[in-house]
Amino acid sequence: MRIIALIASVGVAVQTFLSLYSGSSICPTQGCKIVEDLTLIQPFWVNLLGLFFFQAVFWSLKVLRDKPFFSIDPVGVLLLAGFIFDGVLLAYQLFVVKTFCLYCLCVFAFVLVLNLMHGRRQSVRSLASLLVILFSFSILSFAPGKSQSDRFSLRAAAWGVRSCSTPTKDVHLIFSSTCPHCQKVIQSLNQCNSCDLYLNPIDDIAALNLEGIERIDTFAPQINRRMLELLEIDAIPVLVSKSPDSYDIIRGEGNILSYLRSACFTSEEVLYMDTPISSGDEGITVFSRESGECSVTIDCHDEAK
Repeated sequence: MRIIALIASVGVAVQTFLSLYSGSSICPTQGCKIVEDLTLIQPFWVNLLGLFFFQAVFWSLKVLRDKPFFSIDPVGVLLLAGFIFDGVLLAYQLFVVKTFCLYCLCVFAFVLVLNLMHGRRQSVRSLASLLVILFSFSILSFAPGKSQSDRFSLRAAAWGVRSCSTPTKDVHLIFSSTCPHCQKVIQSLNQCNSCDLYLNPIDDIAALNLEGIERIDTFAPQINRRMLELLEIDAIPVLVSKSPDSYDIIRGEGNILSYLRSACFTSEEVLYMDTPISSGDEGITVFSRESGECSVTIDCHDEAK
């Protein structure tokens, strides 16, 4: 067990060093970046907490093993606390984010093995805790309540807005910082148009090469990602255009560029579209040709090339 705790400590220490000095991490999947952007603290501090945990396990096994305090197994309590913490993170990825961080799964595996090796009683406690956590998450709804609809709207979740003096409509661009198709759409927006443009990235971004953007303090990328889930859309970019009595949802780089040229650089109605593919919900129309898109969960830099 001490060897496993030491190996895990080395792995987490390397991850901590990389996140501190280079801003990158060891993880082959895009899910890691997505999960990192959804934490309230920087990944460095999360990794530091993991390093402290595995070191605490290592030294506790060496010093406190078989030395109970008031009939309490301190090593078992430490291992169970770490397992519950990682179990909650796993359940959050499974039921809320719906994508997985491979690095997080590796850390979870180390904690699971340590708990299983600590004895039959510890194994039962840890597995029972995991089942309770997963069951609790499975019966909860993570959609916003009606009283919080304003807080969880696309407008409130936007990273920034570019306003015009006489806007004809509001449009929301849902995109990712790693999607080349999204970047091409953003580059086309340097000219002032007749729409109020809201930028709704699904991950955290530092800046955009676009003038006239007013930042919004309530920016929440997880809400933008949740909106795609509700619409059952798994690719970006997506443009949501709000009309008085309906919504138009435009998918794909080419469709969005055409829509913006016709709807936002003039005051004319959009009449050029082919027959749309309806989502089945009244008042919502989806235009899509399944081209010029990136997957929400997979980096498409190579695909774009």
